[in-house]
Amino acid sequence: MPELLVVQTREYRLHRMEVFDRGKAGFTVLIHPPANRGQTREMVREHPGETLGEMLNRAKAEIDVVMGPKRPPPPRGYARRD
Repeated sequence: MPELLVVQTREYRLHRMEVFDRGKAGFTVLIHPPANRGQTREMVREHPGETLGEMLNRAKAEIDVVMGPKRPPPPRGYARRD
């Protein structure tokens, strides 16, 4: 019987994250930056008990460092004129 492999793709701040989940065998997160912004990086577990959610949050934090601060969201609704 072949092993179970689940692949997800997530977009975050112009980067594409691929998640390979092999069930009990573990998981891998690859970060693909936009063209001309570096090479693909593989996230490595910091400790054996690290969960997939923790690793994804760490990947997002790493992307935030590379991309710099986020722009403030555009104003919503109608502006008040005095």
